[in-house]
Amino acid sequence: MLLKLKHTVKQTIIYSLGNISTKLIGLILLPLYTSHLSTEEYGIFAILEVSSQLLTVAMGFRLSTAMLRFSSSEKSEEKKKAVIFIALISTFFSVIVLNLIFQPFSQDFSQLFFGHTEFKSYFKILFLWSSFDIFNRLFFDYLRLKGRSVLYMIITILKVTTILAFNIYFIAHLNYGIKGIILSQLIGCILVFIVLLPKIIKSLSFKFDFTIFKEMFKYGFPLIFSGISMMLLAMGDRFILKYYLSYSEVGIYSLGYKIAGLINMLLVQSFQLGFLPIAFKMYDKPDSKRYFSKILTYYTYILVFVSLALSLFSKEVLMLLAKDQSYIIAYTVVPIITLAFIFKGMQYVFSIGLHYAKKTHYNATIISSLVLVNFAINIILIPQIGMYGPAIAAVISNLCMALLFYHYSQKLYNIPFEIIKIIKIFMVGFILYGLSILSGNLNLYLSISFKLMLFIAFPFVLYIIRFYEPIEIERINGFYKKWRNIKNWKGNLLKK
Repeated sequence: MLLKLKHTVKQTIIYSLGNISTKLIGLILLPLYTSHLSTEEYGIFAILEVSSQLLTVAMGFRLSTAMLRFSSSEKSEEKKKAVIFIALISTFFSVIVLNLIFQPFSQDFSQLFFGHTEFKSYFKILFLWSSFDIFNRLFFDYLRLKGRSVLYMIITILKVTTILAFNIYFIAHLNYGIKGIILSQLIGCILVFIVLLPKIIKSLSFKFDFTIFKEMFKYGFPLIFSGISMMLLAMGDRFILKYYLSYSEVGIYSLGYKIAGLINMLLVQSFQLGFLPIAFKMYDKPDSKRYFSKILTYYTYILVFVSLALSLFSKEVLMLLAKDQSYIIAYTVVPIITLAFIFKGMQYVFSIGLHYAKKTHYNATIISSLVLVNFAINIILIPQIGMYGPAIAAVISNLCMALLFYHYSQKLYNIPFEIIKIIKIFMVGFILYGLSILSGNLNLYLSISFKLMLFIAFPFVLYIIRFYEPIEIERINGFYKKWRNIKNWKGNLLKK
């Protein structure tokens, strides 16, 4: 049990190191964006970014997820290679179809989204960006399948560095603005394609098994709708916000969402990358249910702990990084959105029963239904409370989604989760954040000191209310001794 938990943590840490570099782009480039882009222009970029991600999910047909599921459970090496080949060929054809359908209508999309045709070239670049991003997702999932987490991290950092360099060149030196940002994304995706394509080709069995393809498609097709729905649930509020308010409001909200999104990138997505391949192999093991139960408890602990840090210090981060003072108000939505991400992270663990039973149509039904609920809440709240409306809608929607996944997944694969412990985690997090409001009238240094004390108090308050088991206290002490020296981190990560 302990070895499996340590392996999951190790994989998540390595993926997080790669994803940290991705989020650092947003932080490093924040002074550049806020000095060269108005809040309105930042809002336009946010709309284009959301559109690209929706297109990537829709046209990727979740073939990479199907590849992970079927290859992980396949015993024959030859059939594993066949699964990878099917996923690659199918992805190639989906990308061709994407460009044949969308490229001719770039001008129409510019007119539809922005009321003029000036952004025609933006959409041409965006469709290419989405195309290579579809390949990137398949290639990165291939690395996950092979357990190549260190290579995953290295390639991700390479991609991020490339995007960072071209962003600076295109925006600061050539004044390309929004166009420079999406061009940089395209170049970064092309680089990953060039580096990883030869590696995946070496692992192929050039045989297309139509029976396997049908099974993969049957598994992955419902996930298209759940994937699109999840994207709409996470980012569709930008379109509604623009309809009722302005691109400037979209830009400020998107910046707050990006700060809170550190939780999503560093913990939620990284955990998913490391956890799912392990989960697929754990289902039939004797101690699997206790493993999943403990994973949720520890995962929720980390989610709330890191979310508390972001919520406490987001204002100071924006004051430090944002050149344009009109962006700083974005900090007020950060605590609300981080709560939504906590629920989003929890539902990944709750949903493993649906993957176990291969009942992925539940995913599509639940998430699609909640998109409608989310949109309805946004339509009601945005005219009343502006950009706080979509933040509150995100919390309600993600909480409902977590509860529904829990309900249906437990019927198929019952796991005795430690609900009382999870309630204690949330209770302490809410109380400490509530106390931070008292620092509003303090000067900057006293405020930071007070908030830092609250943050540090989190694990100790949990100790006082008897959250930890004796074995957990012993393991925490061992973990501290092992990782307290930064010089040992590399060896600890690479150690089998």
